[in-house]
Amino acid sequence: MKVVYDVVKHKKKIQGAIRKYGHFAEHNYKHYLYCENSEDKNVFFDYGNDKGMLMQFDKKVNIWSLFPNGILAPEKDRLDLLRDALHYTLKEEKAKKLTMEVSEDIRKGILQKFKRQNGMRICAYLYTLHWPLYNMKSWDPKLRGNKMKKLRNIRNRFYKKYRIKVKDTKEIPKEQLKKIFNNWLKKRSLNDRVDTDYYLNLINNDFKGIDIAKTLYVDGRPSTITAGWRIPNSNNYYSAIGIVDYSYPGLGEVVNIDDLNRLKRKGFDYVDFGGSDKVLLTFKRKFKPEKIYKTYTFSVVRR
Repeated sequence: MKVVYDVVKHKKKIQGAIRKYGHFAEHNYKHYLYCENSEDKNVFFDYGNDKGMLMQFDKKVNIWSLFPNGILAPEKDRLDLLRDALHYTLKEEKAKKLTMEVSEDIRKGILQKFKRQNGMRICAYLYTLHWPLYNMKSWDPKLRGNKMKKLRNIRNRFYKKYRIKVKDTKEIPKEQLKKIFNNWLKKRSLNDRVDTDYYLNLINNDFKGIDIAKTLYVDGRPSTITAGWRIPNSNNYYSAIGIVDYSYPGLGEVVNIDDLNRLKRKGFDYVDFGGSDKVLLTFKRKFKPEKIYKTYTFSVVRR
C-alpha cells in the first residue's frame, strides 16, 4: 500500500479507481476535493491495479477517516483492504482512531471479520443515516392517485400562484448563489450541522464535477439550488445538493418534483436523495421512495 498525500497531483490515479470500482453515491472525485477543509486533509491509499481507499486525515488530533463507503475495490477485496488500512493507521501511525461511514453490509462484515482482532476495538455506531431511493420507472410526473394527492395539490397551488422558470445553476452569478445558500443556512435548525466550506467550494469552483445543477426562479427570484451526478458503474443518480431559501410555502416539494421529473426524462433507473436524519427523512418520504437503505458512522480504536 502506498500513501498518497497529494490527491491533486495524482488526480488520474484516483479518478481511475473511481471509474473502475466506484459504487456509492459519494464516489465523485471533485466532490471528494470539495470536502477537504483546514482540518480534514484528503489522503489516498493506493493498492495498485486501480484499487484504493478515499481517506481523510486530521493531523492535529491524529484521527483518520474513511470517506463514505470509500473502499474502491471488488466487493470480495474490500474488507481485506480495510484491514490493511486499520493496521497502518492504528498500529503504524498510532492514530487515536479511524472513523468511518459505511453501508449496512460492510458494517456487518466488519463486525464479523474484525471483532476478535487483537489490538483493536470496534466502537458502537454514533448515528445512522437513511438514504431513500426512488424508482424512475414508477415515478409519475403527473402525480396521479390518492397517495400523491397532497403533493399534487401543493404543486398545483404553487404553479397557479407564482411564475416559475428553471435555469442552469452554472450560469447564475456566484453572489446570487451565495445569497440563496446564506438564506437557507439561516433557517436551518441550530442542531443541524452544515459543512459551509463544502458548499462555498462548490459555488466558487463553478460546480465542476457536477453533472446536473438547476435553480428555480420564483417570480423572477433565484430561490433553489439542486445538483448531483451519475453514480459510477450504474444508471443511477445521486441528488447530492438540495438548497431551498424557504421564501415560499411548498417550494421544497416543488423543486424536488421538478428534479424527479427531469431525471426520469433523462432515463435514470433510480435517484438517491442522500443520507438523512429522521426529520429530513419524513420530508423525503412524501415522494414515495421504493426503498431506504442505511449507513452507519462509527470508529475503530486501539485497545
